[in-house]
Order: sequence, then structure tokens, then C-alpha cells
Amino acid sequence: MIPTWQRLATLRRRREQRALEALSLQTALLRRAEQQAADAARAVQDYIRETRARERALIGTLAGRPASAVAILRVQLELDGAVLETTRRRAAEIQARAHLRLRQSARAESFADFQLRQRARTKIDLLSKEQHTRQMLRDAALSDAETEDHSTAAAGRLP
Repeated sequence: MIPTWQRLATLRRRREQRALEALSLQTALLRRAEQQAADAARAVQDYIRETRARERALIGTLAGRPASAVAILRVQLELDGAVLETTRRRAAEIQARAHLRLRQSARAESFADFQLRQRARTKIDLLSKEQHTRQMLRDAALSDAETEDHSTAAAGRLP
């Protein structure tokens, strides 16, 4: 009976170890997703700051004097391109945040699975120890009974 408990405890420990490895992997993936989301947000803010400076410089070249339609069109095209690039970067940021939420969810699932496996292993370890203690008490009682039987038999042989 004890070997069955031991095998079951070994299986539970292996499952717990696999769950811990999965949790470690999910944690690493989450950290990477956090970094990517932070990088994407920083890229948007940096680009907006650069674009505003560039916009001020472009408008400054037109301010205070007559500008040709071509010069105005050139500035407008550059500003339109900046808007498109800002939109693309914001979309990348949104996508990175969505990926981050997925990673957070996957890590939470992995953590819950690890806790479940950990409880299962702890439970089987406790049951195994209880079984071992009962077996030791049973063995001690049998040993005491045998000793008592031998003592009674030896006492019965005495004249």
C-alpha cells in the first residue's frame, strides 16, 4: 500500500514541477510583453514630441511672409505623413497592450494551475505521512503483541 502512495506522491510532485516550469515561462513572457508595451508607449510619446518640434519648425518657415502653394502643400503633406505615422505607432501600442493583457491572463491561469498542483501534492504528502504513521503504529502493536506472546509462552514454561 505504501508504494502506491509513494508513486502517487511522485506523480503529483512531477505535475507540480511542470506547473512551476509553465509558471516560470509565463512569467518570462509576461515580463517581455510588459517591456514591449512600455517600449511602444515610449515610441509614441517620443514620436509625438519630435513631430511637434518638426511641425513648429515647418510652420515657422511659413510664418511672417508670403508662402507659395507648393510650400504650403509640402508642409501639409509632411504633417499628414506624421499623422499617419502617429496613428501607426498608436496602433502598435494598442496591440502591445492587448498582447500584455493576454500574457497577464495566461500567467494568472498558470499561477492558478500551479497552486492547484501544489495543494494536491501537499494533500497527498499529508495522506502519505498519515498512512506511514498508521503503518508504524500497526507494526509497533504487532511487535508488542509478539513480545507479549513470547513472554507469556516463556512464563508458561517456567516450573
